[in-house]
Amino acid sequence: MRKWSKDTIAHQIFEMYENGENLNYAQIAHEQVALLRAATRYFGSWRAAIEYAGLNYDDIRRYKSWTKARILERIRELHTLGEDLSWRHVSTVVDPQLAAAATKRKHFGSWKSAVSEAGLDYGTIRRYREWDADTITSKVNELHSLGIDLNAKSMEEYDITLITAARRRFDSWDRALTAAGLDYKKIVLRTPFKRRRREAGVDGAATEKNAGFKTPRAKKSAAAKVADAVNA
Repeated sequence: MRKWSKDTIAHQIFEMYENGENLNYAQIAHEQVALLRAATRYFGSWRAAIEYAGLNYDDIRRYKSWTKARILERIRELHTLGEDLSWRHVSTVVDPQLAAAATKRKHFGSWKSAVSEAGLDYGTIRRYREWDADTITSKVNELHSLGIDLNAKSMEEYDITLITAARRRFDSWDRALTAAGLDYKKIVLRTPFKRRRREAGVDGAATEKNAGFKTPRAKKSAAAKVADAVNA
């Protein structure tokens, strides 16, 4: 016979919650009589036991059994809201009950299968969600040290995954640059001008002109003038 205490009761309640089990009073009265009696004895009511476990009783009361259709609907809803659908984030932060229900053998067996069945590209979601704040700022600094153009338009072509993840984590690319310890204003204002000069092929000619050098064409023109003066 199990020895009950407030903590053991709360622990079992929370464990059931994380496993996606129905904690509605009627369900518990039908399937977990011993737990319900212990909770009533130690807390006075099932609601008090639920709240002691750190859960919202109103959410528990409104609980509906998970079906495949409801799981897929919830996944699509979270995707539309722009939520992080990585397994770790959903199972620990966003909706632990959803994660537990989706991975049950009678439903989809794995989070990947559930996400794919919802019509989403699990590979894209997994790749993006590997980016956390530290990973992003580290990568930004690495590219900066290599002299990579960090202007937003350039990054969209160079590494769309990085800039997309950065915008989600920091709300904007500029804030991601700032978080990496860089002066985003210098990057935003200076880089496009340098790139336009490079693409136009004028960097070398402009440098020689500014340094006071003459191009081979200019030297030939001066020699021609001397020849013309002698022949005259």
